[in-house]
Amino acid sequence: MQSARLKNIIILILALLNLFLLGSLFSRQTARLDSRRQTVTQLAALFEANNIALPEDAVPFDPPPAGITLNRDVEQERQMAAFLLGKGMSHSSQSGVIYSYESSAGAAVFSSGGAFDAAILLQEDTNVERLCRKFCSQFQYDDLTISEGDAFSATAVRSFDGCPVSNCTVSFSVQGSVLTVSGMFLPSVSGSTASASGELLSAVSALTMFLNTHLESGAVVSQITSVTACYQAQSTSASTTTLIPTWRVDTDFGTYYVNCETGAVTRK
Repeated sequence: MQSARLKNIIILILALLNLFLLGSLFSRQTARLDSRRQTVTQLAALFEANNIALPEDAVPFDPPPAGITLNRDVEQERQMAAFLLGKGMSHSSQSGVIYSYESSAGAAVFSSGGAFDAAILLQEDTNVERLCRKFCSQFQYDDLTISEGDAFSATAVRSFDGCPVSNCTVSFSVQGSVLTVSGMFLPSVSGSTASASGELLSAVSALTMFLNTHLESGAVVSQITSVTACYQAQSTSASTTTLIPTWRVDTDFGTYYVNCETGAVTRK
């Protein structure tokens, strides 16, 4: 009897403890949300005072991605060339800096900084759009945008770990029976290491940096339309590329980028 009563008391204590912890967690979450709402409200008011509309739902609170350093991967470049040029491909290199590939289907050149160009002779039954979509899917380019016009042309943006690399794009264009593919190549996650950096700017801090730069430059901006995290690729040597975490600020008069490490603001 005493044992059963003791057991019930212990269960009651544990239940009360769980309720206390749940209440504490709920209170912290509520305080965090209230703090965020207050921060966004104050920031929106600051922008409004400078004649710029900032929708409160446009300010994210997720942290930006960490910086990444990528080493050049010639084998992955060869795989891209093989995708475009098919079988029977030969290759050559100039001091290990520029790699050239050729086949009966065309030619491709890859430079150390990541730039590449390829020209492919199209067959009569080639579905160009399908080929471009397959290329983007295999080599992690997203947001394929096809331009309207008499000749086929399209662009896409490279993504890394689900985050777009704003200045790493690929373009496709058809002239006659030749498909030209040009852009920036990035190796996949294999062989990459995180770059060392200090505390990264939050979206709120990035918007403050943007506003300061805007006031100094006098550029025309009346509304912030979106704020998203992205990368910007920067060649740091002949064989390495650094992906710099960046906040992309879209406005009604152009796109701006705020470096999460330095706070530098640039316009697209």
